Amino acid sequence: MKKFFTVTLPIFIMIIMAFFCIGIYMIFTNKLPEMKTTQNVIEQSIISEDDNSIILSEEELPRLDASVAMQPLMTAIVRDFTQDKNFSESTLNYTNTEDGYEKLINGDIDILLATAPTEDILLRANAKNVEFEMVPVTREAFVFYVNSSNPIDSLNLEDIQKIYSGQVNNWSQLGGNNIAISAFQRTENSLSQIEMKKSVMNGLEMIEPSKDIFYDKTYGEISDLIMSFDNSENAIGYSYYSEAKILYDTDAKIDSTIKFLNVNEIEPNYENIHNGTYPIQTNYYLIKNKNNNSEIVQIFMDAIFSDRGKKIVKEAGYIDN
Repeated sequence: MKKFFTVTLPIFIMIIMAFFCIGIYMIFTNKLPEMKTTQNVIEQSIISEDDNSIILSEEELPRLDASVAMQPLMTAIVRDFTQDKNFSESTLNYTNTEDGYEKLINGDIDILLATAPTEDILLRANAKNVEFEMVPVTREAFVFYVNSSNPIDSLNLEDIQKIYSGQVNNWSQLGGNNIAISAFQRTENSLSQIEMKKSVMNGLEMIEPSKDIFYDKTYGEISDLIMSFDNSENAIGYSYYSEAKILYDTDAKIDSTIKFLNVNEIEPNYENIHNGTYPIQTNYYLIKNKNNNSEIVQIFMDAIFSDRGKKIVKEAGYIDN
């Protein structure tokens, strides 16, 4: 017992004093809160990588919007991050690209999932001192489609330019049937039309688009509306790859529907878009106001670009960047 008091007890007291001193030091140098913060970050990281965890509750979600083609993806992201399968396109109150940008500029939403802004949108944003922060989420292709009965399977980019500039007006000129080409266009201010002029026509003037004609009791004949693609035997149209898949349900492989044309002999499929060989490509971006420093917005964005987020993109049928 005497040996315990003379040897062991002093050592025990020294250990207690050492822990006490360390504790006092950490409190006065703010190291203790720092350790707690680090632990919280580690726990958040673990939660983000767990496929069954909730990243944000419904109440914590940023205010969101998405272009029509991106709405299924945004919904898939929200469902996964909240682990709530009741969310749908209707409950999330999406609009479209144009309106989404307007809401982002006005501060009515936090995040938009869409294509890059047009010059007009950038001018509107600049007028309100809004600068966009944009991060690519998915690769996107610009595609051309015809009726599945059309014998033409591939066109060169130059052929497409000739069709839409009026130099080629019959499918027989391109090795197809002897039938006039109906070259459908999109509305003037739509992003598809803007993309067509920028990425495909490259400054070439386009032919006048076909117009719908209908009669109104008050105004009589109305013929200034752009005619929509009708999938007739001689038709050709264009859109973004993901939008066309949704509009025409190409994954269902229904007979007598559309078929995508190869461009420069390259098929617009997942692999060719993902590896960059398909010739007409762009991106969809996650876009926010650069001055929006909300912690919730940052958590949402970080989660999208994590391995878990990339997995959601791929499983939803989109092409990760």
